Amino acid sequence: MADVYPGGADQRIADPVWMLRADQEGWVALTKDHSVVRDHRDVLAETTLRVFAYNNANLTGSEMVDRLDTNFNRILQRAAKPGPYVYVIGRDSLELRWRPTPDP
Repeated sequence: MADVYPGGADQRIADPVWMLRADQEGWVALTKDHSVVRDHRDVLAETTLRVFAYNNANLTGSEMVDRLDTNFNRILQRAAKPGPYVYVIGRDSLELRWRPTPDP
């Protein structure tokens, strides 16, 4: 984020702004904010965004790296599928937290 929004702007950018940008760029989002579903379900539903979120915003850097390392292949496999969706990264698994329900 700091590369895209430099000078501390990455800490101030509104979630919907970076989410829409990530979607337009075709990026896969990695975040510590697993509440993105609760807070921005409407934005997610308008996108094809693929989000992977840690289930604990207080993880240390090494804990985050360990979880990425453990789940890396799972993340790659799921990221190859079209979004929108949000997966939560656990210690040794991924949990689908949100995917829009199809229209009847």
